[in-house]
Amino acid sequence: MAAGDYQGTYAAEKVVITVGPVIVTGFTDGDFVTVKYDEDRYTHKAGADGEVGRAKTASRAGTVEITLSATSLANDELSALFNLAQIGGIDPPIPIGVADLSGRSLAGAAKAWIKTAPDMTFGKEVGERVWTLQGAGLFINYGGNS
Repeated sequence: MAAGDYQGTYAAEKVVITVGPVIVTGFTDGDFVTVKYDEDRYTHKAGADGEVGRAKTASRAGTVEITLSATSLANDELSALFNLAQIGGIDPPIPIGVADLSGRSLAGAAKAWIKTAPDMTFGKEVGERVWTLQGAGLFINYGGNS
């Protein structure tokens, strides 16, 4: 490609997030989802003479943070999942998925859970609720857009 060539179009409304049976909607303005591995792929150790060895991290655990508007119906649905685990004893891992349908980025884990419920805050304007989920066997594909 030459400099200045068209590379594609990203559309935030084409990002689909699912948490178990919940199709998450009602995102806040700005960045509304972050997916990341919990550990670096490799760690290293340097010796006194400067030689370096590395160790591969086997864990594919990761974290997904979803930022919703305080008015989003998805808060009710995620709260129900969280409360079932807290008071109902129903706490199986659930699948989570993030897909950019306007491109080729994709992330997910077959076994995930709500790690942290949002802080409950109120103010003059519509606030945010940040849901933190953790998953085992997370995969991430960093793709471009069409």
